[in-house]
Amino acid sequence: MKVWDLHCDTLSELRYAEQAGRPKSFAQNDLMIDLTRMKQADYLLQCMACFVYLNPEREKDPLLACMEQIDIFDRLLEQYPDDLMPVRSAADIAALKTSGKIGMMLTVEEGGVCLDSPGVLRDLYRMGVRMMTLTWNFKNGLAEPNAVPGDASTVWPCAANTTGGLTPRGFEFVEEMERLHMILDVAHLSDAGIRDVLRVAKRPFAASHSNARACCPHVRNLTDEMLRAMGEKGCLIGLNYCASFLDNNPDRSHLKARVTDMARHARHIMDLAGEDSLALGSDFDGIGGDLEIAGAEDMPRLAEGLVREGIPSHVVEKIFHGNAERFFAENL
Repeated sequence: MKVWDLHCDTLSELRYAEQAGRPKSFAQNDLMIDLTRMKQADYLLQCMACFVYLNPEREKDPLLACMEQIDIFDRLLEQYPDDLMPVRSAADIAALKTSGKIGMMLTVEEGGVCLDSPGVLRDLYRMGVRMMTLTWNFKNGLAEPNAVPGDASTVWPCAANTTGGLTPRGFEFVEEMERLHMILDVAHLSDAGIRDVLRVAKRPFAASHSNARACCPHVRNLTDEMLRAMGEKGCLIGLNYCASFLDNNPDRSHLKARVTDMARHARHIMDLAGEDSLALGSDFDGIGGDLEIAGAEDMPRLAEGLVREGIPSHVVEKIFHGNAERFFAENL
């Protein structure tokens, strides 16, 4: 079954490895995603996020960190021209399906890399970025998140951020991203920010790697109200494989990510947002722990498991690639 994954952090891991003087091959490596396993699992497209940790102790120059990951993305395309194909438009999606190659779509996880500049946003679009989160887990000039690294109050259970939404510049970015047809990604955005986007967005948007809060009360997950509203707007939601967002066990000392939990979240999301709303958002190379689906090689097991859990095979096809193909073909 073809795979279209809305989110992974592999570019940042490849960058960290290069910085450490121990570069990793994309052909085969010890990460969650490499070319060999993507081929074996029949990948159609992987969204490759430029993830930037917006903290001066980690990244002195967030835009530089993003640019270095874009450089890695471009080098991968140059290194494997017979296997990989950049996807930036509906025409590219149509060509991809007959190319025999794996599509690569460039995305950004942390709108703060734009330094509040619409010009930088437009430059990122020119470089091929086709989806971007307004935030990661830090407040920036565009908006506020729901969870903050190191803040115990945002771990479990905790109150969502219902007061800090989009800034005036954040609203400008929403408008400009829609004009560019760069997909707005609300993963990591605060509850207040998602409600702001729902109020002003004129085009469908995505939550590239978020689950259902009713199934696991982590603030990174979407509320029923959000799911219904996103379904009505024709949005896309990527099922996240992270145990913290799947496992609803109040004992957070040993969390597990199991296909049964993934199916539980999937059914809930589709019940509220519709079966056309759900896709895959693995978060590979950004998650760890006790994972039943631990890498690209496990995607056939996930497909089989969802069917075994009672989701019809034709619906699993839509989750695995059909919904994402249609969404991006209509909105890029």
